[in-house]
Amino acid sequence: MGYSKGIQQEVFIKYVCGYTPKEIAEESGIHFVTIYRWINDWKKDLNGHPLTDLPIQDIGAILTYTEKLKQRLEEAERSLSIIHTSGILQTIPLRQRISMALPLLNSYPARFLAQTFEVSLSSIYYHKRQGQGKTKRQKLDDYISSKVQEIFIESDGRIGAERIRIQLHNQGIVTSKKKIIKLMKQMGLVSNCRSDTYYPSESQEAEGDNVQILQ
Repeated sequence: MGYSKGIQQEVFIKYVCGYTPKEIAEESGIHFVTIYRWINDWKKDLNGHPLTDLPIQDIGAILTYTEKLKQRLEEAERSLSIIHTSGILQTIPLRQRISMALPLLNSYPARFLAQTFEVSLSSIYYHKRQGQGKTKRQKLDDYISSKVQEIFIESDGRIGAERIRIQLHNQGIVTSKKKIIKLMKQMGLVSNCRSDTYYPSESQEAEGDNVQILQ
C-alpha cells in the first residue's frame, strides 16, 4: 500500500516531536517496519545535518504541530484545574478513588495518579502492596465491586441491588442481592430506590457471599 507524502510528513513530524516509532505505528495504523524504514531514510537524507537545515515547509509543519500540542496541553490543564477547584473528587469516597487509580498504575506514574485523584502517594503504594497479596476471593470481590459501581454510575444511582443483580446475571456474573448490598455499603453507594436502602445483618451478609462467574 502506498502512502501520500502528507502522511509521511505527519509521521516525520511526530518522530521529531518525540514520538517513538512504536507509538506512531499504534496511533496511525501503519506497520512498524514501514515507519522504521521512513525514519531511516530521513536520517540518511539529513546525513548528520542539524534540523535547522530542513526545508522551510517541514520546519513550518513542525512548529504548527507543536503549537497544537501546546494548546491541547493547556486545555487539559485548565480542565483538571476546574475539576480540582470544584471539589467534586472529594464527594467520592477515598477508597473508591484509590480503587480507580490502582488499575492505571501500569500506564501512568503513581505520583501523577495521586495528584489526579487527590490521594496521597503513600496510600497508592500501600494499597498496591495489599493488592499483590490478595486472595482469589478478595480479587473476585474487587472485580464484582467494580462491575457494581459501573452499573450504579451508569444508572445515575436510580437502581438498587436487585436490578444490579439482574444486570450482573445478564453479564454472566451470578451473585446474591445481599452480597451486592454489602459491597455497595463498603463503597458508600446509596441507591435512590427505597426498597434497597436497608442493610442486612452480618449473619445475613454471610449467607449471600457466594459468587459465580459463568463461562
